[in-house]
Amino acid sequence: MNLILNFLHKKKIKIVDINRIYVNLGPGKFSSLRISLSIAKALSLSNKAVLLGFNSKDIINKNYKNLTKLNKKKLSINSLIKPIY
Repeated sequence: MNLILNFLHKKKIKIVDINRIYVNLGPGKFSSLRISLSIAKALSLSNKAVLLGFNSKDIINKNYKNLTKLNKKKLSINSLIKPIY
């Protein structure tokens, strides 16, 4: 959690300013996915932020701008977050 707080502090962003959280659903290692999903879910619930899942295959060449395109096309997952191990 300190890593997240330090990142937000450096970027001058407050947790209450976050209204959308994207989380990678995998495929990936069980523990990594579980921890990241837990943190994202906790931040989402405490902030009333929208939690959106994406598949790591949707990110080509680490171009995270694709996440906003997926969201606009309604291809991001927001109803039930199911990790892929």
